[in-house]
Amino acid sequence: MGSIIVALIVVGSVIAYLQSGGNDAQTLVIQPGEFVQEVSVSGTVVAADDVDLSFAETGRVDAIYVHVGDKVARGQALAILSIGTLSADLKAAYADLALKKAEAANKAANVQEVRRQQDTLVQNAYREMLSDDLEAVPSLSAVDATPPTITGLYRGKEGIYKIRVLTGPQLGMNDYQLRTTGLEDLASIDILEDDATPLGSNGLFLTFSDALSAYSETTWYITIPNVKSASYRANFNAYQDAQRTRDKEISSAEAEVASAKGITTVSEAEIARAEANVSRIQVQIADRTIRAPFTGTITDVQAKLGGIATANAPAVSLISEATLQVESYVPEINIPFVEVGDPAVITLDAYGADVPFDAKVIFIDPAETVRDGVSTYRIKLEFTTYDVRIRAGMTANITITTKKKSGVVMVPQGIVGSRDGKKFVFVKEGDQVIEREVMLGSVSSLGQIEIVSGLQAGDIVVLSSSD
Repeated sequence: MGSIIVALIVVGSVIAYLQSGGNDAQTLVIQPGEFVQEVSVSGTVVAADDVDLSFAETGRVDAIYVHVGDKVARGQALAILSIGTLSADLKAAYADLALKKAEAANKAANVQEVRRQQDTLVQNAYREMLSDDLEAVPSLSAVDATPPTITGLYRGKEGIYKIRVLTGPQLGMNDYQLRTTGLEDLASIDILEDDATPLGSNGLFLTFSDALSAYSETTWYITIPNVKSASYRANFNAYQDAQRTRDKEISSAEAEVASAKGITTVSEAEIARAEANVSRIQVQIADRTIRAPFTGTITDVQAKLGGIATANAPAVSLISEATLQVESYVPEINIPFVEVGDPAVITLDAYGADVPFDAKVIFIDPAETVRDGVSTYRIKLEFTTYDVRIRAGMTANITITTKKKSGVVMVPQGIVGSRDGKKFVFVKEGDQVIEREVMLGSVSSLGQIEIVSGLQAGDIVVLSSSD
């Protein structure tokens, strides 16, 4: 460890030697300058991350992938123990997992297919109930025309259609048209004489048996479903049966994959067990593999190919190069001046004093470390810029700037006198030397002291005199 120096740099101070009368007096003309307080120590470049890696289990070393000096990336495999049957076990576990997932998919697909089929049967029964034996009922009982025949499979909602047959005089033509309201409010359409006329857009059609003139200006109502028809009760019961059958079939299909508690399916439990088996084997293989925890450089390889590696014994050593630090120890007399964040300039013995590197203090150990009988405190500094020239293990000379101020008035501490609790210096005014009270500030270990008040630029202070 290098010597400790607290330096006070005075920029622009002028020391003059004046003579007055018969006395020789050494004086200082006050010129405010830059006050810099520094702590100088020595240290060593270290890696921010430095680790000895080991296997989690004891076994024969099957492969070593690195050599000393190799650059490695985070996660890269460095060495591996023999995994024996684990590789085959892992393949079998993956195959079992795939099988369980396929079985679960088939069971889930079966449930969905049952649901789809049963929903279709229920929907068909419902449409049959809505569509069967529909009747057109005239709004007036005096209508003699044969009610239109209703055909088709209805696919809309329940309700009442109101239809009106419009004739030529109202339309300005000789055609007959159908106007539909109620369940559907549609624009009038031409009635087809030789074919069924669509009743709205839900799948029903009307066929007029008599001459269209017999239906002129008549209004008809069609109720869906026709609850008065002879087939309604049978169709309704069939619809109810279809619903019950659907619920039963779906429940039966779901029961095949449901656990006893009904919380998780048997398939899910089997998949979870298969996944756990895969994970267990993967962990066993991982415990037999050393991987780099960060990007860095291999510094040592203790493992021997074909040899037996003991669990938790160092096998490969690695240091990080992404961030290099400097470690040093500051004596307790100087540690009060140093703070985290203080800037520093570092020179390395490998490159000489003419090659400086910028750094800053990033850590101060709160606990003391006794070195050579002296209480010190460990500190760490970090280089502010990455430089490929810097390597771990290099000797560093560190200068930490702990305080820096401009325009400071300062004098040697030895010329400051004290009397009655007051501080003073001798100042030369013309041919007279007078005593002037001053207020003091920071003091360096070299004897320079900051004058907070009492002196100003141009004042001449007396440093020493001789008869």
